[in-house]
Order: sequence, then structure tokens, then C-alpha cells
Amino acid sequence: MKLLICIQTNTKKYLSLILGFTFTAALLSGCEPLKKKCSRGYDLEHPLTVYPVKKSYHIGDTIWFEMNFSDVLKAEITNNINGKKSSDNILLQNFDFQRNFLVLFELSDTTVNTAGQIKTDFKEAFDPIYETGTILYELPLGPEYKLIYQNNTYRLKVGMVLKRKGVFIAFGQFLHYYNMACLARLNEQDLTPSCEKEMITDIRFPINRQPDGTHQTNYQIFEQWMNPALENDLNRIQKEFFTFVVL
Repeated sequence: MKLLICIQTNTKKYLSLILGFTFTAALLSGCEPLKKKCSRGYDLEHPLTVYPVKKSYHIGDTIWFEMNFSDVLKAEITNNINGKKSSDNILLQNFDFQRNFLVLFELSDTTVNTAGQIKTDFKEAFDPIYETGTILYELPLGPEYKLIYQNNTYRLKVGMVLKRKGVFIAFGQFLHYYNMACLARLNEQDLTPSCEKEMITDIRFPINRQPDGTHQTNYQIFEQWMNPALENDLNRIQKEFFTFVVL
């Protein structure tokens, strides 16, 4: 009988200790959440070819917008913990690049910048031809698309038949799935096996980049027609916005 009482007493002591440790661990974990060891942001490039490149076009002409690039992508990487930046190539196979758009609109008001232009439905000025890629939606500013992935290559080919006179601009645009102000963490993706928390922060769409580093974007037309001093990111307009005149 004495042995049984002793065993029961010791068991109660051990249970009390275990419960005490469990409670303390839970309390500490609630006060100080576990920190991730790695957090990175990635700026990527999707090179865009626009052709034919001419100073002016005519109603009925077709301008083609094409992408054809490897699944090894150049990336500008930001370490979100210490702020350090670096460049590297990363392999992204059959990857979801979230939301991508081809944007087109008329530069109808030369007194405001590109963001301030009055924008109408792109199909009032263009008849689209969708040759390669998946078109998800036709929005007023242009189509939202998904790239086709085949043989380690991402591809898109879209034509725009011109049907109205004016001065126009076209460019690629990237958006996240979720509002970055309140739901940013839902945009996290698995980009590399070595990091726990990763996100695409931006995708750039350099147009007609040449071997010497220049870009055939008809920027001289933009410079003549608009006021460059009004723009917030002139470097991007020079490299990633294609300006064209329809006569």
C-alpha cells in the first residue's frame, strides 16, 4: 500500500512539472513569435519585343507584342532582414507570375503625365489578335494574360490592329494577387529552396533592348509630344514604354 501511494505521489509531481513546462513554453511563444530566418524580395525581367518599329503607322497596320525568354531569369534580390541587395539568376519552371497586363492607351492630353491621361476602352482604338498565350480578361486598358510555358521557355504573342488616329503608348504591367497594404503576406511564393519567405516585388518589361544597352521604344516621339518633366519615372518610360503615332 505504501509503495502504491509513493508511485501515485511521484506521478502527480511529474505531471505537474510537465504541465508547468508546457504552460511556460506556450506563454513564451505567444509573447515572442518565431522569427523567419530568411526573407527576400525579387525584381524580375520579362523582355518584350515590339515590332515593326516605325515612327508612324497607318490605320489597318498591325503592331506585334512578343515575349520569348528562358526559365532562367535575371533577378535583383533584396534581403528584407538587413536591406542588402544583390543580383543573380534563378530558375523558375512553369511558374505563376501572378497578374500581368499589356496596357495601351492614347496620349490625348499633353498638359498632364501618363498617369493623368483620360483612358478609354482599348478596343475603341485596337482590334486584338491573340496568337500565343492565355488571355484571362479583356480590361479597359488591355488584356490580362498568362504566359505559355513550353520547352523551358515562356512565350506570348499578341497583335494589335490599328483602327484610330492618334498618339498612343503601350507597356507591360505587373500586379500582385492581393492588396499589398493589408494582405501582402498572401502574395508570398516559393521561388528558391533556400529561403522561407519570398515574394516578387516587381516585374520590369524592357522593350526591344539592344546589345549596346539602348532600347528601341520611340522615346523621341514621347519627348516631342509630352512633357517629360511631368513624369515620375522617366527612366522606365525610356526603356519600357513604346510610343507610336497612327496616321
